[in-house]
Amino acid sequence: MNCSFRTRPAVRLSPLYLGALLCLALPAAHAQTADPAPTRQEAGPDAQTEPAKLGVVVVTAQRRNEALQSTPVAITALSATDLERKQVRRLDDMKFEVPNVVIEAATGTSSGAKIFMRGIGTDDTVFTTDPSVAIYVDDMYLARATGAMLDMFELERVEVLRGPQGTLYGRNATGGAVRYVTKKPTGESRLEAETRVGNLGRFDLQLGGGTRLGDSVAVSYGLMSKTRGGSMRDITNNRDVNDEDMKGGRVGLAFDLSRDTSVRLSADILRQRSGPSYASGILDPVKAAKYGRPVNNADGNLLTLETDLPDGSNDLDQAGFALTTSTDMGAFEWRNILTYRQMDNLLYIDADGTAQKRYHLYQDQSQSQASYEMQFVSLDKGPLSWTGGLFAFREKNDQPTRQDIFGTGGLATIAQKTLAVAAYGQADWRFDKVWKVTGGLRYSHESKDFSFDALKADGSRSFDVRIKRDWGRADWKLGIDAQFSRDLFGYASVTTGFKSGGFNGRGATKAAASVVLRPETVRTYETGLKSTLADGAVILNGNVFRNEYNDLQLNAYDANGQSNLTNATSAVIQGIEIEASAQLSRHWQAGMNIGTLDAKYKKFSDANAVIFDGVPLKMAPKLQYGLSTSYRAPLGAGQLLFNAQLKHVGEHYLNLAASEIIKTEAYTLVDARIAYEAPGNRWSVGLWGKNLTNKLYYAGAFDISGLGIADAYISMPRTFGIDARYRFW
Repeated sequence: MNCSFRTRPAVRLSPLYLGALLCLALPAAHAQTADPAPTRQEAGPDAQTEPAKLGVVVVTAQRRNEALQSTPVAITALSATDLERKQVRRLDDMKFEVPNVVIEAATGTSSGAKIFMRGIGTDDTVFTTDPSVAIYVDDMYLARATGAMLDMFELERVEVLRGPQGTLYGRNATGGAVRYVTKKPTGESRLEAETRVGNLGRFDLQLGGGTRLGDSVAVSYGLMSKTRGGSMRDITNNRDVNDEDMKGGRVGLAFDLSRDTSVRLSADILRQRSGPSYASGILDPVKAAKYGRPVNNADGNLLTLETDLPDGSNDLDQAGFALTTSTDMGAFEWRNILTYRQMDNLLYIDADGTAQKRYHLYQDQSQSQASYEMQFVSLDKGPLSWTGGLFAFREKNDQPTRQDIFGTGGLATIAQKTLAVAAYGQADWRFDKVWKVTGGLRYSHESKDFSFDALKADGSRSFDVRIKRDWGRADWKLGIDAQFSRDLFGYASVTTGFKSGGFNGRGATKAAASVVLRPETVRTYETGLKSTLADGAVILNGNVFRNEYNDLQLNAYDANGQSNLTNATSAVIQGIEIEASAQLSRHWQAGMNIGTLDAKYKKFSDANAVIFDGVPLKMAPKLQYGLSTSYRAPLGAGQLLFNAQLKHVGEHYLNLAASEIIKTEAYTLVDARIAYEAPGNRWSVGLWGKNLTNKLYYAGAFDISGLGIADAYISMPRTFGIDARYRFW
């Protein structure tokens, strides 16, 4: 399949308030959210005599079916029902449900994902550095942040794992992983349609279904279309910008090759023609006077902007294919996973937030990747269980790019070929009824071949760079857990992680383009408890962690707009995460999650003390919390559903220099939905609202004083509308 096309009120928690939340709301490990207990219509005449309980959530984060409450990992899982009712429509909506995570669109593009988990992430989409948080669609690894802002459709659930993932996964991930688990073809005949309309010209349409071809082939499929008008006003060109326009599809086939071997084929395609994301100047007269900088937002309105680039681009096309086989070998299951994916992205953005050409960025990226993974998963029900795997990954990127600083710059072509191979394994041994120990080992080897060919603005040669590097490392995991009782589970672990070295794909000089990053490594200590209380009506989970990073890979823009990529220093990040959920009554469920971070740079040299001493890590808010409530009441033969979510994120910095000008102030978001579901859930209609308090905050920003740039990418304002769903069969 070829889809190459080349041609976008703060709340503070006092200790008393925090204690009240823990004691009264004991609710919400959104990781553990389950459908509320059945209503009388669903459960029958004896329902009123049965106690209200939360359901059991099963995850496959460790490559086998496990109850989430007995999985020794910090993990949040949302079912398809959760995703619908809580309005988790896109990857960045997951920030409502997961503690210690910040997810926003990458600067300048609505299709790229910027994910920071426990204070670690990557905020540049350039392909010469790898993401710190891995994204998987089933077992397909998505290598690039570009195109990773995925929509939630035809999904069974989403799992978010915090901390290093390596002894069970093919690709390295120092910060964590996000797994989309798609609906599997079952042969069931089904057809559902959903539409969503709202302000700003919102119109979404989804179609999903399944069937059977002949007697042996099960099919699932999904189609989606999303459009929305611009959320901001370009006053220079009298138009709305930051719109959304995408269309996609997914299909899956499943059949048995023999009595012991099953096969699954899946393919997806996405075409996005949203405009680029434009930034707003943020220096109103008061702020400009405070920092001694020129005014660039005279009306003080963050939703208006100026630009001299009316014809910017953000065209994205991507497609993927996966073939998976599973064979029951008696003592173990043998899995083979073959994937291929390609992506093309034409991007031309105005990153300066002014009506002058101060900093424009052009790039035309072409990416392809292929991987093969072999897994062995034990099936024996005895005290020893184990998983092993071999992984090979190959990726190719090339990209003409240009930085226009006060004029049209010279064109550079950057390219990189990556070959990564790994062997990994993990074993669990339950040595008595309570205790189990875990050991895991991984060896990774990566090779990257990088080239940078730069021309001057007049077309003459400026410089060229050719570098090839190899990195290898062994990582490990040691853990112990205990099922103290049916309702109390505890664990402790030490895990290491590795992110390979890289290059500066945005270098403006030969010296900058010749920088070679050393690998980034982490050692994570974590201990946690998972408990089920009140006869199954309350789930309360918590963990404490400490991440010790060495050779932390960081990027920053200097005062002249030049990108500096370096192994800045080491860092220690520690924190607490609490997740809870409670079935308060047969019809009422509540939830809560809290995350704290204490992040500090360590081991910097005396020469670098001025950069790092006492400076907070970027994208690492000290406090985040989320609250949710869900209530459903019988209405006629159907039911009325109410869901509301609140997310509070503490203040945090958006660049390495911890600039006060572009600091994101603490903010609180509120979403809500009320809907009627017909008997048997045959159809539903609902009213929805997102960011109901119309809170605007900086999702990304630039402070480049030498270019007169101080601008920010503004969050979505209040949106609202109606959704409807109908199940034909």
